[in-house]
Amino acid sequence: MATIVARAHSRPAEAEQAAEQVGASSFSDLVRAHFHREQERQANGHASQATDAEYRARLAEFERQEGELSSVYWSTRNASAVALTVKTVGMRRHAFAETEVEVRLHRVTDWVTKNAEPIAELLHECDLLAIRAGEILRGTSERIALQWIYSVQEHMLGFIERTDRRDTAKERELVASQRRELSRIEQYYLGAGAKTGRIVYVSGMLAGAAFLITACALISVGLALADYGGRNAQLLVLCAGAGAVGALVSVLARMGTGGGQFTVDFEVGRPLLRRLGLYKPFVGAIFGVALYFLLASGLLPTQAPSASGRLYYYGIIAFFAGFSERFTSVTFGQAEQLITGASPSPPADDPPTDPPSP
Repeated sequence: MATIVARAHSRPAEAEQAAEQVGASSFSDLVRAHFHREQERQANGHASQATDAEYRARLAEFERQEGELSSVYWSTRNASAVALTVKTVGMRRHAFAETEVEVRLHRVTDWVTKNAEPIAELLHECDLLAIRAGEILRGTSERIALQWIYSVQEHMLGFIERTDRRDTAKERELVASQRRELSRIEQYYLGAGAKTGRIVYVSGMLAGAAFLITACALISVGLALADYGGRNAQLLVLCAGAGAVGALVSVLARMGTGGGQFTVDFEVGRPLLRRLGLYKPFVGAIFGVALYFLLASGLLPTQAPSASGRLYYYGIIAFFAGFSERFTSVTFGQAEQLITGASPSPPADDPPTDPPSP
């Protein structure tokens, strides 16, 4: 769910200044229709049938496009408002679908904040945080964050409604307090975003590992039935699958231990995070196959396993190759030393982040 930011064209008959809008393009039409109805109610005690019908038509059109109005604050001074919509997207397509609802924040406020620059600036900061939260978070955490941001914007508009004259001292005090509140919301977003990023990354890894393991199993069965390649071909396929499983278990183990051992740059976006996770098992499979070639070549002075133990030996070595980058780097470093005669260099520890920030 992406929050859309747009500028409505100026309408000289209604305002001299263009209205800043965040959300659906139809929201400004709904806000104007509501404001005209309220003006008629204040002037005549009731709204005309045409004006009320126009408002209800705009409301129905808006909710059809964006979902039900969960929260809304209408300004009584001008055609301005902030709102939060929740749209049900229907039944989940499958059991692993991310969310059943879309939550969006909408705002049209420029007509009431044109003389209150600090408030307008803070509202803009709220919009930016809402975009970040809407792009990364899903489900309950997204709804909490956007509802919290909406409450800040509602409080700012309420201050303008309650204040007849501009009091710069009170305005500065309010902006400072709400900026602190926005900082708390951002801390919540960063914590929830970090957890969400890890989940998205691991979901990509699970998809990649499932594909690789299934492919390796099918290839292994096919080789056995066709009696092609002999034992070595089956060991090669086994090492690819074991390396992929090792990479998956490595990430899951670091997530379980906590302490910041596994972090991701979640603001690169959910699609890229999922792709990075998808590639990780393939890297583990490549390490497993490469280490199998290294050991089978006899380049390293290792004890050759017996015929009955080769399956377990190469399987666990390939698993270690995918599980520990340190183990793989040490093993290949020793091979490099034997080939080139270079002096050994101390191995580097596993990187603290997975994946590295782009």
